[in-house]
Amino acid sequence: MEIGSVVASGTWAVADASIGGLVGARQAEIDRLLIAVRVLGGFSDASMAIADELGYLREYRVTAPSLLLWSGCIEEISLRLAELERPSVVRRMCHMGADLQLAHFLQALVTAAIAGGTGVPQGVERVVEALGIAVALADDGGRSSAAATFRSWRVAFLPGILRPDSSAPDYGRAGFRAYAHALEELLEEAGRGAAPAGM
Repeated sequence: MEIGSVVASGTWAVADASIGGLVGARQAEIDRLLIAVRVLGGFSDASMAIADELGYLREYRVTAPSLLLWSGCIEEISLRLAELERPSVVRRMCHMGADLQLAHFLQALVTAAIAGGTGVPQGVERVVEALGIAVALADDGGRSSAAATFRSWRVAFLPGILRPDSSAPDYGRAGFRAYAHALEELLEEAGRGAAPAGM
């Protein structure tokens, strides 16, 4: 949400970012994303209430140091805040942060689906829906895509899970492999046709 609010400002200035503004403008999409997450993981009302309690969907000040953390410290840590607030630096942190956080979000979605017992036939379209919404929220300029996020996720996460020497249980490996195959097929199919927003 922080990255999306900076991108949505159009200025690459953290002072112009408004999470409340982003949430207000995109509430319907956020609601759909949360419903998809809930269904995929089989989460209870109490579990879903945590999202609201954390306050990430309410107005608070976005800072350059928080963008630095979300971006995996793509920039050098500096005690001089003005250096981190330069538009070119903010843009770089937002781009890296979107790529990194979207890949982690896809990992969380698939993990939740497998742990929640949501099989591929029931879950893959929900995963793609939630990912597409997240992509649009993080980067409404069209730089990011669900397909690119999938490829990043597949390279960054899957080898460590699917290798025979992985500590993942057999059902976990089977689940991740099945979701990876189904996601690839669905995203390629979407790429050949008219892709939904964020894809």
